[in-house]
Amino acid sequence: MSVLAGQDPVARLQSKESTCEEIALLRPLQFGIQLSARSQSDPTVTPFPSHRLMLEDGVTIERLGFDAAWLPDHFYFQQPAGLVTFPDVWTLITAIAVKTERITLGTNVIAATFRHPAVLAKMAAALQELCSGRLILGIGAGNQAHEHAAFGLDFAHRIGRFKEYLPILHGLLNGETVTHSGRYFTLESASLRTVVPPVPLWIASGGPQMLDLTARYGTGWNIAGGRAPTAIKSKYDQFAEACRQVGRDVHDFDICKLTFTAVAADSASAKHMLEELAAKSNLTPDEFGVRTLVGTPDTIAEHLRTLTDLGINHHILSIAQSEQWPNYHDALAFVRKEIVPRVSGTAA
Repeated sequence: MSVLAGQDPVARLQSKESTCEEIALLRPLQFGIQLSARSQSDPTVTPFPSHRLMLEDGVTIERLGFDAAWLPDHFYFQQPAGLVTFPDVWTLITAIAVKTERITLGTNVIAATFRHPAVLAKMAAALQELCSGRLILGIGAGNQAHEHAAFGLDFAHRIGRFKEYLPILHGLLNGETVTHSGRYFTLESASLRTVVPPVPLWIASGGPQMLDLTARYGTGWNIAGGRAPTAIKSKYDQFAEACRQVGRDVHDFDICKLTFTAVAADSASAKHMLEELAAKSNLTPDEFGVRTLVGTPDTIAEHLRTLTDLGINHHILSIAQSEQWPNYHDALAFVRKEIVPRVSGTAA
């Protein structure tokens, strides 16, 4: 049983009356970049990924005029080509916070299975103060069985744990005192005992139980799953219904979607890029194209405009590293110059 001192989260949010027009003004269309794991030299003899190099990437993302920098949370991620190692999200995002002034800093997404909810709440509160309110705490239940097994983390019961986790995290971040006696967590009159800056919770979800938790405790929704617009529209409708069931409106939420992209200057270059990246991933071009959108600025912008029309107001782009972009920062600059204006309607 949980006891959270204070108003129910749904009731608290219901009390904030807003018109759709006001909501639209509060939620402008934004573009963030998910940092790619990169190394400065030979990964067999130097750290991979390089936190120093990815720190430079974060600073560059701000300089180029993007709205946000996003970082994933994994020990490593299983892909067809093998295991891909990831940076430590909290160390790197804190370093980027210190080196930047404007961009939003987001986790895409923190795995709840990696940290006790009270530990995460204290970390998030501290970073939110350090970065003057620029943190978005994106969180999910965890999705990589291999890394959980390797480090002895409970993967099988991650949804059940998340059901206990979110009320605890949400309560502590809202300055409440939490008493909880459950299967996975026990707290007795627990409080951070300090003023906690507001920390937006953007929850990654796709299934019915997770959508319900997002509707109850989230301020943002991270759409989990593939990139097909028909599937995203169906998922959006399910989430809208989950919101109605708890007395909220889907328009109360920031909605983001991660899109894996590889951008080329023209159609011929895009074809060669698709073949290159597919071969590196041990996939056929068709298989690679299911997950990653490879194309020209027009092709990618058309897809992102479709997602915008479906209700997404924050696009997170993961830009593939290709031989056609020897300097990765040139690829980021190309996306900022050629794709963002096409989607936002500011192209000359």
